Amino acid sequence: MRAVAAFLLAICLAFLAPAASAADTPTFEHEQVARDADQYEAFILKSWAGRKGTVDAFLKEGDGLLAKDPRAASRAYAAATGLDAKRPRAWLGLAKSLIGMAAGEVTGQERYNIPVNASGAAYRAYKLATTDAFRAEALAVLATALEQRSFWRPAIEALKVSVALKPDAQARAALDRLKSAHGFRMTDYTTDADASEPRLCLTFSEALSKSTTDFSPYISIDGKDPQSLAAEESQLCLEGLEHGKRYQINVKAGLPSEIGEALEKASEIAVYVPDRKPMVRFSGRAYVLPSRGQQGIPVVSVNTEEVAVSVHRIGDRSLASAVLDGEIDRQLSTWDVETLSERRGEKVYDGILAVKSVLNAEVTTAFPVSEAIGTLKPGAYIMTAKSAKPAARDEYQVATQWFVVSDLGLTAFTGADGIDAFVRSLADAKPAGGAEVRLLARNNEVLATATTDGRGHVRFAGALTRGEGGMTPALLVAQGSATDYAFLDLSASAFDLTDRGVKGREPAGPVDGYVYSERGVYRPGEDVHLTALVRDAAGRASGVPVTLILSRPDGVEHQRTALTDTAAGQGLGGRSLTVPLSGGAMTGTWKAKLHVDPDDDPIAQVAFLVEDFVPERLDMTLTPAVPAITVGETAEIAIAGRFLYGPPAAELATEAEVVVRPAPAGLAAYPGFKFGQHDETVSPVREPIEETPETDQAGKASLEVALPQIPETNVPLEAQVIVKLVEPGGRAIERSVVLAIATGKPRIGIKPAFKADAIGEGETAELAVMMLGADGKPMAQKGLAYALKRLDTRWQWYSRD
Repeated sequence: MRAVAAFLLAICLAFLAPAASAADTPTFEHEQVARDADQYEAFILKSWAGRKGTVDAFLKEGDGLLAKDPRAASRAYAAATGLDAKRPRAWLGLAKSLIGMAAGEVTGQERYNIPVNASGAAYRAYKLATTDAFRAEALAVLATALEQRSFWRPAIEALKVSVALKPDAQARAALDRLKSAHGFRMTDYTTDADASEPRLCLTFSEALSKSTTDFSPYISIDGKDPQSLAAEESQLCLEGLEHGKRYQINVKAGLPSEIGEALEKASEIAVYVPDRKPMVRFSGRAYVLPSRGQQGIPVVSVNTEEVAVSVHRIGDRSLASAVLDGEIDRQLSTWDVETLSERRGEKVYDGILAVKSVLNAEVTTAFPVSEAIGTLKPGAYIMTAKSAKPAARDEYQVATQWFVVSDLGLTAFTGADGIDAFVRSLADAKPAGGAEVRLLARNNEVLATATTDGRGHVRFAGALTRGEGGMTPALLVAQGSATDYAFLDLSASAFDLTDRGVKGREPAGPVDGYVYSERGVYRPGEDVHLTALVRDAAGRASGVPVTLILSRPDGVEHQRTALTDTAAGQGLGGRSLTVPLSGGAMTGTWKAKLHVDPDDDPIAQVAFLVEDFVPERLDMTLTPAVPAITVGETAEIAIAGRFLYGPPAAELATEAEVVVRPAPAGLAAYPGFKFGQHDETVSPVREPIEETPETDQAGKASLEVALPQIPETNVPLEAQVIVKLVEPGGRAIERSVVLAIATGKPRIGIKPAFKADAIGEGETAELAVMMLGADGKPMAQKGLAYALKRLDTRWQWYSRD
């Protein structure tokens, strides 16, 4: 695999080397520093403009004072800059003097302002410079100012460009010093020893390279390749470690980062993975124990032989507040347990559970509820557990498990007519008749009590559901025999079935309505025919009077009409209304709302459009001279326009724009091949064409199209050219044509000849690699073919051609 990768990399570098040599001069850009430069220039021009003297005299004075009195030198350079803000030497001298001031004695706000102004002055000098040597010097000064601001990464980037523009031993030494202290490096490492499968995570100062999929060549464990590596932003995590072992980790130089830097120095770490700390947890948040048969709650423990267990009972009168306060949804703290024991519940058990201890392994032990507690009273129970071993520090949180002992399953449906509750046996799902069901409010008041019928059903009247504040329904409690007990939190979110295609309408009130128009779009001057149906809660026709309010697109009420079920409606709840639109009716979305009470919410509404629609009178065809446009060149598109009633569209203006975007079909000549990075995102670039022609007497014109600045990518691109032909009245028709984009760069494409989910362990599948030159043609008569074989969770390449 590495041999093939090296081969492909060598070919890529060979093809890309000419492009690199022709690249533009390296530049430095930084948004924050650019804003600082703009602000400082505005201050200089406001405060130092118009000083008496010449620019050269002030520069000479500043040069003489720079070494011995930087503050006085800064005033001279500021005066020179105020006289000529386009003089880069004045800005550079000002930056040097400010840096000298910052290195001396400064007070108050100067500690912050002086380095900021210095970096702004140096950046302005760099932008105004006309030679590479001066740019390099300005960037070196800028790096010093940025270092005073602790802007380490921008300082490093500035020095990189400075050295690239003009090699300088002092700048190179400063760059090496900054990269060593603040460049891409390993900053920390952490060991997750409490997990069942421990791992070691190395933290770096920058994000790791996203284009590198295999970091194993840069990491070794005890001289061997790591079993598993996971890159996560700026972390590299080594998995497959074992508890109680020591490891020698070597991080090799050359490990790549996302910013283009590689790790310069190797690191060696000695790591010990300790045994897991004693720990206890439960396998779930809540538990329902059957009232018959085995009653045990699983407790998971690690590296402990004894578990301290306590059980508290929450009575019916305290249950609502415990549920509404969210105690049932979270792990409790030691303080919560003490409060629970003293105020809301009673402790029914406190003891030690003996468990088997297997080093670093999770052991599950059933806590025998019936044997430990005996007869269980109705109510909810909360069990807490922690290791009986003394920990290095007291744990604030304790493992928490809520449970009830019951054979009752409780389900409720809430609607406008009240609450319907159903109780069934958890053992055989049969209805549980004769069970007592209580409806509790937020303030623990019992709102109502009912007994289930033969279907296990009870109903609570709708009036009980409309309580407010403390009287809001909060909890349903069902109790059968002496031990069967169940509760249901009514304040929790109901089970959502909308993703299963059964969402339906919102529940209707006492009066339901439906209003519709005979079509969705009208022209000004036409009549809008509206029809409404009114029903009661049972779906029967209702004769209640309703009001229809019609609103314009700007929200202003246009018409309000009272509608009754007249003879035309034949007593079936139907109403109708015809609304004539004036010739000057506002275009846009109109709304018709049906109200029983005009001051209340509508029971139904409908929207329709009013559009001043006029059919097109023009047609236009676009004919490109070539099927593809090359970067840096122009393409010609022939425009031919005519009126639909015959004559050519003579002497009409045109407008145009070009949109560069990824080609959804890739390269048409090579179907199935994927080009570019798999995780690369290319955003569309849109740019108007400034100079567009006017059609001649024959309705024809020729449009020259040039591409905007496009991103550097190997993803296939296309250009959509959008052309508008403007009618004499100002309206325009729009047509578009798509051209492929020839970037003039080599590409590598991969075409899988298999389905990703069809490669089993040990199987081999074929794929092809297509290498295209700068002319877009294959480099050989055929592509390179490879076989891909799955080995466990790894992949191996085999060269075929």
